[in-house]
Amino acid sequence: MHNLNTSNNLDKWSGSTGEYGSIERLCSVSLRACQLLSPLISAIYEQLLESLKSSDSISSSTVQKEKKDNSAFTIADGLVQRLLIQVLYKSVSFKDIVGEEDETDGTKGEDDDSWYKVEGLDVPVDLRPLVDSTRSDIQSLAQEYLSTNDDKNCYEHLTVFIDPIDGTREFSTGQGHHSTVCIGFANEHGKAVGGVVYRPLSTPKPTWVVGSKNEGYGLYDFGEAAYSKKKGGGLLTTNGSISPFVESLIDELDVPRIRNGGAGNKMMIMLEKSVAGCSIDDSLFYIQDRGVSRWDTCAAEACLEAFGGKLTKMQQVVDSGEDDDVKPEDEHYTYLASQNNLDFVPGKASLTKYNCHSSVKDLQPNQMVTNVDQVKPYSNLCGLVAVGKEWCTAGGEMQIQKAIQRAAAKNPPSFD
Repeated sequence: MHNLNTSNNLDKWSGSTGEYGSIERLCSVSLRACQLLSPLISAIYEQLLESLKSSDSISSSTVQKEKKDNSAFTIADGLVQRLLIQVLYKSVSFKDIVGEEDETDGTKGEDDDSWYKVEGLDVPVDLRPLVDSTRSDIQSLAQEYLSTNDDKNCYEHLTVFIDPIDGTREFSTGQGHHSTVCIGFANEHGKAVGGVVYRPLSTPKPTWVVGSKNEGYGLYDFGEAAYSKKKGGGLLTTNGSISPFVESLIDELDVPRIRNGGAGNKMMIMLEKSVAGCSIDDSLFYIQDRGVSRWDTCAAEACLEAFGGKLTKMQQVVDSGEDDDVKPEDEHYTYLASQNNLDFVPGKASLTKYNCHSSVKDLQPNQMVTNVDQVKPYSNLCGLVAVGKEWCTAGGEMQIQKAIQRAAAKNPPSFD
């Protein structure tokens, strides 16, 4: 496994590594596409920052809006997803591609002018040349490294999960260094087998991690690696409010809370310390009972596993001992395109405005989900436990498991 910092060679690398048909080829080309997307993402972010400084709501509304569930959306979300799906992966025969953003305004990049409208938002005129040049560069990348007559169907068993801007709320509120582009690849069984997590707004330059455990492939560039130099561990949490369960877990583990946005970003921070060879006492981990989706975790799971870590469902830990028929593959989320939630368990999760299906019209407080039709197909309703390799021993896993079970006995997880 090439688990080394490649920052010294990054500027010399321009296309791909790995044979055509390999996960490494997909990851390396996708990483290069993220590099090409960085200037466009940065330019959109600069416009958002200017609008925040001036409190100019009109200016802000030209590049961002709120979705029906009150989550944030920016033109960066729409453009990044569109450039990946319709340009980079256009000639690749995947089983399916699942992106977070569902374009419903009829403008999906079919012609030149439609590239300047994203979910009802017009791309500012000064950004349009950058949209065009980025589109052209990614098209050239795809033609050189993903378009071939040799075994054109070699990726047809894979499903791609894309979160174009993981941590959009942070991106739109001036904390863009917490945001990542997440691209995960899952096999025919729905298991994450490869991933790219790219932080475009890190300073002084973007940081990233790519990996595929099955191919022994893993690379990263954590830049200045500030977290690896810090002593002491902790539990990574959202920037916002946390559930009573997570509060109890912090007490049980007796560790500090470390606030950061975005699932991909948290995974990168955790890996930064893990690959540096930290002890359990100095390690970071991410345990959550609410609020993420398949596109948040597919790439993160693959990258963690490439470096010896794990990302699994928390529900299996809480229920451990109750069901002797739990299979190892049931520990992980299922990353496949579906109309229904493939990891749904009746009566376990709380229904919220973020996970409920659009058909639910009368949402009640503290309502439990009893029918799979009530929830979105890609909501992670079983919580998650993400740890680095230092925890992946019998003793480490048992320590985490017992702490989770004690916390759950005090405050049951929301699983929403």
